[in-house]
Amino acid sequence: MATVPLRAVVWAVLLMVQGVAMSEVHAQTQGVSKAAAQGLVLRSSPLLEEVISQRQEQEGAIYLQGQRLRVRPDLEVLIEGEASIRKPGVTIQAGQLSFDQSQDVVEGAGQVRLSRPGSLLTGPKLSLQVDSFQGTMTQPTFELHRSGAYGQAAEIEFVDDQRAIMREASYTTCKRTPGPEWLPSWVLKATRLNLDEEESTVRAEGVKLRFQDRQVLGIPAVTFPMTTERKSGFLSPVMGVTTLNGVELAQPYYVDIAPNRDAMVTPRLMSKRGVAVDTEFRYLEPDYSGQARLNYMPTDTLRDQTRWGWSSQHNGSLNTGLDTVGRIGFGLNLNRVSDDNYWRDFSRTGLVLAQRLLPSTGVLSWGRGNLSMSAQVQRWQTQQNITAPITPPYDRAPQIGLRYGHWQADGLDWSVQADTTRFEASYDRIPLATSALRPVPRNGERSFVLAQVSRPWIRPWGFVTPKLQMHATRYQLDQAMDSGAHMANRVLPTFSLDSGLVYERETQWFGRGVTQTLEPRAFYARTPFRDQSQLPVYDSGATDFNLSTIYSENAYVGNDRLVDNDALTLGVTSRFFAASNGAEMLRVGMAQRIRFSDQRVVLPGQTAASAGLSDLLLGAGVRWDDRWALDSTVQINSQTDRVSRTTLQGRYSPSPYRVLNAAYRLNQGVSEQLDMGWQWPLGDLLGRRNAATESAWIRTPGQGLGPDRWYSVGRLNISLTEKRVVDTLLGLEYDGGCWIGRIAFERIQRTVSTANSRLLFQLEFIGLARAGASPLNALRNNIPRYQNLRESNVEPSRFQHYE
Repeated sequence: MATVPLRAVVWAVLLMVQGVAMSEVHAQTQGVSKAAAQGLVLRSSPLLEEVISQRQEQEGAIYLQGQRLRVRPDLEVLIEGEASIRKPGVTIQAGQLSFDQSQDVVEGAGQVRLSRPGSLLTGPKLSLQVDSFQGTMTQPTFELHRSGAYGQAAEIEFVDDQRAIMREASYTTCKRTPGPEWLPSWVLKATRLNLDEEESTVRAEGVKLRFQDRQVLGIPAVTFPMTTERKSGFLSPVMGVTTLNGVELAQPYYVDIAPNRDAMVTPRLMSKRGVAVDTEFRYLEPDYSGQARLNYMPTDTLRDQTRWGWSSQHNGSLNTGLDTVGRIGFGLNLNRVSDDNYWRDFSRTGLVLAQRLLPSTGVLSWGRGNLSMSAQVQRWQTQQNITAPITPPYDRAPQIGLRYGHWQADGLDWSVQADTTRFEASYDRIPLATSALRPVPRNGERSFVLAQVSRPWIRPWGFVTPKLQMHATRYQLDQAMDSGAHMANRVLPTFSLDSGLVYERETQWFGRGVTQTLEPRAFYARTPFRDQSQLPVYDSGATDFNLSTIYSENAYVGNDRLVDNDALTLGVTSRFFAASNGAEMLRVGMAQRIRFSDQRVVLPGQTAASAGLSDLLLGAGVRWDDRWALDSTVQINSQTDRVSRTTLQGRYSPSPYRVLNAAYRLNQGVSEQLDMGWQWPLGDLLGRRNAATESAWIRTPGQGLGPDRWYSVGRLNISLTEKRVVDTLLGLEYDGGCWIGRIAFERIQRTVSTANSRLLFQLEFIGLARAGASPLNALRNNIPRYQNLRESNVEPSRFQHYE
């Protein structure tokens, strides 16, 4: 056996490579100059791709390095002193390495380091068959780059390049800090850990979970994902205390059925009520998609009955196979509950089921060019309450509609819309003391045709748009009107003229270049009076009076009431845009309507508007930069010159994980409310902010502001009229680096005299289980721009840990 100083061999190889490289560089330099002159661009090298190809692994060269090299040609290589063997995808370093070329086996001893794109293992001894990647390492410590996990084991057995088995192992995502007294905040100990990088899963057997050096869980086996990719398994449990249900414990289990299908099953234990199961199923196909949710409680001990709630949505389209017909769209939205008290007892089972009016709708639609048709059936379930009864809306059984429109870039725009609907309602379930006082529904059929034509003239300096509409409506009622007739017809024309000018100038504002506009607008609408007091009200309601609806022909939505109009609306808006990027920095506007005659068409119980000036509307919005936002609207009574309605809302968000929202709403004589929501680090209030540390964490989105930080989160809705807090959400979040703790108190006012309260606790072990349960949902739904302290991670590059 020959002994050759390896450094001499390495230097000789390097000199040879350098000579070849210099000639290649010279040739490449000339080639790059020529390519640049021809407008060509450089191509990325396949050697820099994130995923190493199978061909590179099999055909890539093997590089040896060390202080001494002993070689038996075609048999064995022994490397001593800072030894390393490198091939595409694998690097092995040790005090001594032997490479059996006949068996393709590497034996390592003395602080062995095995580095791969997704992991790093160190241990005293290694035996590895390189091509098949089968072998063992004794007493390894490991780091898994994709999950950010660390740990150690008595032994690791490599099954292949994607799978390994660890025995007597510990697993944590807590980074080690200097010092012999360090203990991870949480650690999972297992008699056996099966790592599957192909499926990105870890299966642990004989599990003991310790938190703050105390055992909090012991189970026979558990499977969890190595990354934030969707994987089947248990999510973090959620525990809470509520006034209605007592102590609650929920354990979600996520099922990854397919890339386009998944499900969630959540058994829920309530000390006052019993056991319930919440299930959710989602699917996504090329032609259709949807979701379904079922909440089921076999026996409610408080109500002594079976409770359930169902909510599902399905949307898609069907190919008829006929070119002249095309595709037909369809949609199904079903919402049903078991009883009238469901919204009160299970107010957090879903935003839809928490409402007292539950719609169920089936829709068919078709469109071809400018022509579209639709048909739908809609039914309502009303959850009645004897202290606050609701008059149910009318069912549509069915509704059939047709629309044809024609638009030109510079010409007449016209459209025709036709609709016929059967309206039905039953008021038998309205809880009134005397049935004689119960209202009687006016079931019947309504058909209407709306034709309109307009001619817009749009230029850079402004616009003018005259429009003519014709409404024709026919009612066929089951019960006679006061006049004794079962049938009624209404035909009404409407003329409107919308016009505006745009003035623009360049200016400076606080040292910033801005473009300012001045946009006066005038809108006139004329609709003659027709007595509509005997017509039923199926789907009409008053629109909100604001800076948008003041420029409209009708003060009502729906088709049962067409307001008599002879009114002119005058308004002006001024906007300021940043010259650098065109972003709107400031917007101010005002508008007022002038009625030339008294309004005579109203909804039942509504007060008609008199001739003269309407209330004055003022509005403003400020977006000075990304940190500040302010919007306000004010409605001033033209008779008393007093504010009748106002809304003022603002947001301040100087950095990620810092947001403060506030809104003030006044409806004179009705309500006055203050609403606040926030997410803010508590360290700011104690003067412990470290801007340098924060900036490093902010550069990695979705990872919080650094470990060992408390955050205050909450929302308060205060009634200033009643001088009390209506809805409350107060909570604290702690970011421990490798774990997150949450505690939240929520109180929601259900009726004038009753409220539901709950206290929620949650622990989230980063890298072990991802929580998607109640506390996070409550924070997201109640706090605008709330950010989760751990969002989905970006896969680390293999070059971040390249050796």
